[in-house]
Amino acid sequence: MRLVYGVGTAAACMLAAVVMCGCDDGGAAAAKPTTVPSSTPTEPEPAEPSTPEGDFDAVALGTRFYFDGQGTASASDAMKRYCELLGDGEVNGVPSAQWLADKELPKPDSEAVLRDGVNRFCPAQSKTLQAAVTGSFERWFTDGTYEVGGGTGKIPAGTYRTTGALRNCYWERTSKSGEPLDNQFATSAQAVTVVVRAGDGQFTTRSCGSWQPVK
Repeated sequence: MRLVYGVGTAAACMLAAVVMCGCDDGGAAAAKPTTVPSSTPTEPEPAEPSTPEGDFDAVALGTRFYFDGQGTASASDAMKRYCELLGDGEVNGVPSAQWLADKELPKPDSEAVLRDGVNRFCPAQSKTLQAAVTGSFERWFTDGTYEVGGGTGKIPAGTYRTTGALRNCYWERTSKSGEPLDNQFATSAQAVTVVVRAGDGQFTTRSCGSWQPVK
């Protein structure tokens, strides 16, 4: 019985040794460094395709020009609206070319921006823009007082007529010193004609619509 006990004891010791070795080997294996795979470079996202609207917005933002009433709309949206106005041939009672010349072209960088916009969105209005730039358009006159003569803001001597459903239309010619030379008040009329003379000083009009030169 002692011999069996001794053998069993030896076997148990050997088994314990094997178990301990296994644990040590397993720990050593777990401690081995692992290789981290290198990350694959990410491909850059493709750029969004260019559009006439986006290109024009970039052009306008790179200048000092601004569109009246643009608000939160983009420059391209505002330019498209301007194209619609130019297509009507008349804006605020005056020819489209006159409107551009008096209201838009005095702004900084206006000619370059408007040319770009017209070429992109309404090339049919190129002649209107060119007429505004060169001043080769017929000028009409709405409410206001104008000095008689040539040049911007003045009314040349000549014959003018206004037509339409005129109500309470008043006009007056005055001398250079401001004395009344002639005037008329029409409570209701369909057409009114006036001759502005070279010797006049000023011409004043109120509620008469648009005075157009009589050819």
